[in-house]
Amino acid sequence: MTDRVPALLADVPGLGDVLASVVTLHREHANLRDRIIAAEDDYLRRIAAAHQAGQVDWKGLISAYEQFRAWSKDNGLGTFRDRWEAHIQYDRSALTRYAGAMPQGPDGMTWTGNTGFDGLDSKSCPQRGMDVAFVLFRGGGTPVFIGFTSQFRLRLKKLATDGLIWDSWLARLCDARQDAVEVRRELVKQYGEPNIAAQRVPTESPDVGHGGSSSG
Repeated sequence: MTDRVPALLADVPGLGDVLASVVTLHREHANLRDRIIAAEDDYLRRIAAAHQAGQVDWKGLISAYEQFRAWSKDNGLGTFRDRWEAHIQYDRSALTRYAGAMPQGPDGMTWTGNTGFDGLDSKSCPQRGMDVAFVLFRGGGTPVFIGFTSQFRLRLKKLATDGLIWDSWLARLCDARQDAVEVRRELVKQYGEPNIAAQRVPTESPDVGHGGSSSG
C-alpha cells in the first residue's frame, strides 16, 4: 500500500494529510486483525482442551462453532473453517451427528437399547470416534459380551457376523481408550463375566468371553 499521494493527484488540496490518516488506519486495522485472529485461536485452543478434558460436550462444541462463525461474519475475516479445524477436527455436520447421539441415560454417560444388532438405531447409539465400554445382554440380563471400542456400530456388526446373539445392550461413554479399558473392568465386576455358553460365537473367535477391542 502506497503512503504517498500519486503524482496525478498531487494538486488536490490537503490530500497528503488525509492519505496519511488512511494509511495509519489501515496499519492499525491490519494489526488489530492479527490480534483478533490470535485471540480467536486462543479461544479455540481452550475449547478444544476443555472438550478433551470432558468439560465441554458435543452440544457445547456446537455453540462454540456458531459463536466462532458469527465472529467471522462480523469482523470480515472471511472463511473460518480452516482455523476451526486446525484446533477442533469436527465440522458442523459431525458435531450435529455426535450431539444427536449423546447418551440418553440420566447420568449423561450411558446409552441403552433393547435390541440386537438388526434393531440398532445408528443415530441414537455411540458414534464412530466415541470411546465406550459396552455390555451385550441376552435372556433377562445375562451378559454375553463385555468389550470396549471407538467404533461401536462396526464392532457390533462384526460380533453379529461372527454369530453372537444378544437382545439388549448398554454402552458407557469414556474419555479415551485407556479409560474405556478401565470401565470395561468395572462392568465385568458389576455384571459378572460373560456367559460363554449363551454367546453362540464360533469357537475360533479370539474375542470369546472378553472382547477387549478398540476397533470395529
